[in-house]
Amino acid sequence: MALTTFDYAALLTIAGAAAYLYSQRRDDLPLPPGPRKLPLVGNLFNMPRSFEWEKYTEWAKEFDSDIIHLSVPGQSIVVLNTYDACVEILEKRSRMYSSRPVLPMVGDIMKMDSSPILMPYGERWRARRRLIHTMLNPTAAAQFHPCIQKSVHTLLRAMLDAGEDGLEPALRHLAASTILCVAYGIDVSNKDDPHVGEAEKALKILLAAMTADNFLVNIIPALKYVPEWFPGGDFHRQGREWHTFLMNAIDRPFQEVKQDIASPKPSFTSLALEQGVDDEVIRDTAGALYHAGTDTTVVALLHFTLGMLNNPQAQRRAHEELDAVLGPLETADGAPGQLPDMSDEPRLPFVTAIVRESLRWMPVTPLAIPHAYTGEEPDVYKSYTIPARSIVIANVWAIVHDEEAYPEPYAFKPERFLDIDGKLNPAVRDPADIAFGFGRRLCPGRHVAYASVWIAIASILRVYNIEKAKLPDGTPIEPFPEWTTGLVSQPKHFKCSFVPRCEEAEALARSTIAIEY
Repeated sequence: MALTTFDYAALLTIAGAAAYLYSQRRDDLPLPPGPRKLPLVGNLFNMPRSFEWEKYTEWAKEFDSDIIHLSVPGQSIVVLNTYDACVEILEKRSRMYSSRPVLPMVGDIMKMDSSPILMPYGERWRARRRLIHTMLNPTAAAQFHPCIQKSVHTLLRAMLDAGEDGLEPALRHLAASTILCVAYGIDVSNKDDPHVGEAEKALKILLAAMTADNFLVNIIPALKYVPEWFPGGDFHRQGREWHTFLMNAIDRPFQEVKQDIASPKPSFTSLALEQGVDDEVIRDTAGALYHAGTDTTVVALLHFTLGMLNNPQAQRRAHEELDAVLGPLETADGAPGQLPDMSDEPRLPFVTAIVRESLRWMPVTPLAIPHAYTGEEPDVYKSYTIPARSIVIANVWAIVHDEEAYPEPYAFKPERFLDIDGKLNPAVRDPADIAFGFGRRLCPGRHVAYASVWIAIASILRVYNIEKAKLPDGTPIEPFPEWTTGLVSQPKHFKCSFVPRCEEAEALARSTIAIEY
C-alpha cells in the first residue's frame, strides 16, 4: 500500500520527536504551563488553527500564567501574553531572542530568506537594519511625509465618488501608492497601475506562505524532504513559482530606479544608491518595505472606520478639535482651508487618541512575527524553563486587551488615552509600543507607517462624516463584520458612506488636485 503524505509525516514526526524531548529537558525547573500534550506529538492535534491569539489568551487565563508552552514534533513554542513578559524576554534579553525561526515554506522552499523581516539574526540582517535605520529614523522619515500627503489627498478625492462599497479598494491604492513613492519614488496616479497590482499579489503570496494551515510543511518542517513527485509534494512547485514572481517583483522597481539614477525622484532606493550602499542590500530592504508596508495602513484604517461608525460622538469631538486648531474649512476670502500634516500632531490630542485606539482595538497583527531563542542551553523566566531553540511569540492581542491596562478593552474608546485636561495621558501605554514589535525586531519602518495612519485619519476627519450604509428605505445597516484569521487579521467586507461634512469640506478635498508636493 502506498504511503500518503500524512503517513510520511507521521514517520518523520516520530523520528524528530525524541530529539526534541531530549533537548528540552531540565530537571530542576518545569516548562511553562500549557494545554495537555500527547506523547511524541505534543500539541499537534490541539494546536489552534484559526484565531490562535484568542485561544492563547484563554489558556493564559486558565493557567494563570503570562507565559504558556506548547510543542509540536521537534519544536518548542513559548507564547508571551503580557507586556512585561515581552519586555523582559524580547528586549532585555534581545541578544538571544532576536533571530527568526525558519518558516519552511518561505525559507526552505521559496528561498525568500533575503527579506530582513524574516532573515535570521546576523551580519546580513544587521546590514539591512542599519540601512533602514539611516533612511527611516524619525528625522529622516519626515522627508517622505509629502509622499504620504499626496496619497492621502488622492484618497480624499476618491472617496467623494466611492459609494458604499469603495472603501477598501481606495485604502489599498492609498497604501500601495504611498509605499511605492517612499521605496522607489514611483508616482502612482492610475488605480490600475501594474505596480499596485504586483505589490498586492506579492503581499498575498507572503501571507499565504507564512500561514501554518496552508502548508503542512510549516507545521512539520521535516516534510520539506518529501520529493515533489510524492503525493502532497506539490508545494515544491508552488514555492518555485512564487519565488520567481516575488524576486521579479522586488527587482523590477529597483532596476527602474537604477536606470534613472541620473535624475531620480528622491526615494529610499535612490538615496541609498547615492550613498554607495551594496545593491543587494538596497534591493532586499526596499523590497521588504514594498511587500510588507501596506497592510498596517489598510487594516488600521478599516478598524478606524468601524470605530467611527459605532462612535459618532467621537467623530464630532474630532471635528471640533480639527476646526479649532486648523481654522474653518473655507477662509474668509473663499479659499480652501487647511488640511492637517504631522506638524499638527502635538495640537490634536484627541485625533491622536483615535489613532492609538485604532491600533489597539483590533491589532493588525494579533500575533507578532515569531522570534527564535538561539541559546544552546535552556533559559529561565520566573520559575520556568524556556527550552533551547524555542519559537517565541508575542501575543499582541492579549496585551492590548488587558483589562488592567485598558478598561473595557473591547469597546472603541479613544478618550481612554486622555487625562482630565484633554491631554494625552503618559500613564496609558501607547499601543504603537506594542503593535510594531519588540526588541531588535521592532518594525524599522514604523515611523513611516505611523505617519501614514495619522495623516490619513486626521485628513479624513477634517473632510468627512463616516456614516452607516442604508437600505433603500433609509434604514441604517448596522455593521457586524467578521474578521479574517492569519498573520494579518482584518474585517471582512462591510458597507459604509463617506459624506463630506459640508460643501466647503467637499471643495477642500477637490482643491488638493492642484497642490504641488
